[in-house]
Parts: sequence; C-alpha cells; structure tokens
Amino acid sequence: MARKKLRFRDVILSVICVVFTIEACAPAAAIGNSAVFWWLFLLVTFLMPYGFVVAELGTTYAEGAGVYEWVRDAMGRRWATREAWYYWVNYFTWLASVTVLFPPTINGILGFEMPLWAEILIEMVFIWFVVWTSMQRVGDISWVMNAGAVLNIVMAVGIGCLGIWYGTTHGFAEPLTPRSMLPDFSDGNALTYLSIIIYNYMGCEVIATFVDSMDDPKRDMPKAIIGGGLAIVAVYLFVSLGISTAVPHNEISLASGIADAVAVMAGERSLPFMLVSTGFLLSLFANMISWSHGVSSVTNQAAKEGNLPRVYAKEDSTGRHAGSCIMSGVCASALVLAKPLFEYVGVGVFSIALSLDIVFTLAAYIPMFPAFLRLREIDSDRARPFRVPGGRLAIRLFCWVPVVELVLSIIVACIPLNGSSTELGKIPLLIGVIVIVLLGEVIRHVSHSRATERARALGIELPKAKMGPDVDRRRPRRPRRPKSADES
Repeated sequence: MARKKLRFRDVILSVICVVFTIEACAPAAAIGNSAVFWWLFLLVTFLMPYGFVVAELGTTYAEGAGVYEWVRDAMGRRWATREAWYYWVNYFTWLASVTVLFPPTINGILGFEMPLWAEILIEMVFIWFVVWTSMQRVGDISWVMNAGAVLNIVMAVGIGCLGIWYGTTHGFAEPLTPRSMLPDFSDGNALTYLSIIIYNYMGCEVIATFVDSMDDPKRDMPKAIIGGGLAIVAVYLFVSLGISTAVPHNEISLASGIADAVAVMAGERSLPFMLVSTGFLLSLFANMISWSHGVSSVTNQAAKEGNLPRVYAKEDSTGRHAGSCIMSGVCASALVLAKPLFEYVGVGVFSIALSLDIVFTLAAYIPMFPAFLRLREIDSDRARPFRVPGGRLAIRLFCWVPVVELVLSIIVACIPLNGSSTELGKIPLLIGVIVIVLLGEVIRHVSHSRATERARALGIELPKAKMGPDVDRRRPRRPRRPKSADES
C-alpha cells in the first residue's frame, strides 16, 4: 500500500503544530507587555537565521534524521551523540511536564479534585497513548498534526479576542502603552526572557525528518518554515497580550495561566472556559505527536550507528521506531511517578521537568549552527536547492549571534547569578543538568566501545564523519625525493 504524502498545506500546518504550543503562551505572557520587544528582537536575531539554516540543511541533506546527521557529518561522532542525547532528554522531560497538566485541567472542568490514584491513572494513560500514536507513520497521523495546528490557532485567536473585549469593557490589568512594550534592562530578570522566547521558537528542524513523507520537500520546506514562522510570531503576540489584559503579568501561573485568564474574563466553568480547557488538553496531545517522529528518527539513527544504546534502535515488524518511543514513555512515567518525592523536597514536577526541557532544548541547538558553517566549507560543491543569502561575514554573524543567545539563555536558566532566594532556587535544576550531562558522556563512551566491538566481530567498518574530530586531519607526508648521485 502506498504511503500517504504530505502536501504543502500539511507541511505548513505541521510547522505550526510543532513550533506553536498553546501551553507556552502563559510563560510568554508572564513577561508582560515588554514581550512585544523580545518577540520582535528575537524574530530578527534568532528565528530568521534559525529558519534559514534549517531550510538549507533540510533541503540539501534530506536523509531523514535531520539535525543529528548534520552535526555528525560536520563535527563527528562525539558531538553527534551529544546532539541525539540532549534532543531525546528534551522530549521525555517535556512529555512529563505536559502530562502533569492533565489532572488539574480536568479538575477545573469537572469542578472537583480527583483522588491521587485517578490522577496517576490519567497521567499514565496519556503518556502511553502518546507512545502508541508516536509509532505510527507520519503520513497516517498527519491529520492529528493538522487538527492540532488549527485547534491551537483557533484557541489563540479566541483568547486574544476575548482579552481585547475584556480590556475595552473592564479595563486592562496593565496599561498597554508604547513605553510598556520596551524592556527594563535594570530588571535582573530581563535576560531570563531570552530562554522563554527562544524556547517558544524551537521545532522547525523537526520538519526535516518528514522529508520522506513530503510531495516536494525542496519546494515546500523553505516556504513552510519561513511563512509558518512569521504566522507563529503574530499568533504568540496576540494571545500573550490577550492573557495579560486580564491577569497582571506577575500573577500569571506558568502551569494554568491560560485557564486562569479565561476564568477571569468569562467566569469559572463558563462555556468559553470549558471549551478552552478541553481544547488545551487536545492540543497538548497533538504537540507531543508532532515532535515524537523527529526525536525517534534522531535517536533511532544514532543507536544504529553505535552512538546510543541499542535499545533505541529497536523497530517493530513494519520498521517503526518502537525502541525510542518506549524509552521516552518509560522515562517520562518515572519522572511523573516521582511526584511525591519531588514535592517532599519542595520542588514541583512540572517546574523541574519544564526547566530541564528548556535547558536541553537550547543545548541541542547549539551544535547546529557551527555544523552548518562546517558543511558549507567541506561540502561546498554540493547542490543546494535553497541557499541562505549573504556573504561570508554575514553568514558567520547569521550563525554565531544565535549561538551566543542560546549560551546566555542556558546560563541564566540554570546557574545562580547572585545569592537571592530566587537564584539559589536554581540549584536543584543545575544539579539535574550536571547529572544528565555526565550520564550522557558515560553512555557515549560505553556505546562507542560496544559499537567498535560489534563492528570488529562482524568484520565491518564503522561509518565515520566526513571531516569530524574523529577523522585523522593530519596531512599525509610527502614522499621523500630520492637523492641523486651528486647529492649522495
């Protein structure tokens, strides 16, 4: 049976479904009116360079594992393994953070609090339903991503319009003036907004893993990334401002900010509140599905090449990525089931899982930009259906400015910058980041050693990067010229 192909409409809706997540609107709205500046500033300095780089790499190296293969071919196995590891950690921690939002949202819809056993049951059902759906082929579940994109946009526009109505009839929670849209750089939290906005821009490279399912990836991918990115910025701004009209930005809950805002504007358990809460849960499911294929493609390929444990390379009888999806489900379930332990030490699962997700999402994107520059150098003769415009200096600025923004975002997200209680509260996150990074290095070393042993036993040679750090770059010595009779 022929596989279903993604048309341009499907591709651009997939971009919106992957990148735009309705639950990210509350953290963005918590920035306040100055979010307008940060969205537009990072649109120019991060999203456009990122989108152009992904469009060139995705159409030039359309092999199916996206960012992992770009980093592997440019920078070698060590960085490729780190890329795959961070990419996978970002997904299962995000899955855990999304899962714990289900019980409180359902409690709000029903009007009473469920017992603990019912909450755990709902959380486990959600995780493993996501795992099962993730193992289906992209073409077969494209309707889920399309529906998720449409649902997200409809909810965002609806909340934005509701916010405008509420602000004009009841007054704005915070005055919306040109001055309020500018950042206050004397605010010590100003740099933390970098990580929130950049995190909300992530996901375009996931589309590069859909190339096998596209009708015309060379034509559709650049147009979808650029057009979808611009639409996403507009929608994020609209819904964030809609939320902040009803709730002061310093009172917005990162976990329930959307429902709280709608409850203020339309009333608790009103029809708009019920519709938004239900749509919120459905959109979370669609978002997880849209990311799952990209993550499983990366980890599956990395494991096949000996860069991750073999369990990630397990496939079912039809070739679907069962191992990677199941590992995501196992680790997300473990994180969610550890809620009592986290609460005992005073840390919420949602906050720690979301924070780990943000840090490792940002970390996974750092190697992509130097990999792009490296591939331009070592593979300059390759045909590029889409090429990032600009000369050598412009291209380097295009890549290194986003890298600086990513590094700064990670620093302010997990490293205490002073002795205040807020900054010291980052210490559990920092410890978690260090543990996961070190665990990744151990897994990398063991996986490489075992891959070498398997290759020797089978009598095959492991694939090497074109010019990565694992390749011998020493220039071959010139053969000595034999001495002439006179020289002798």
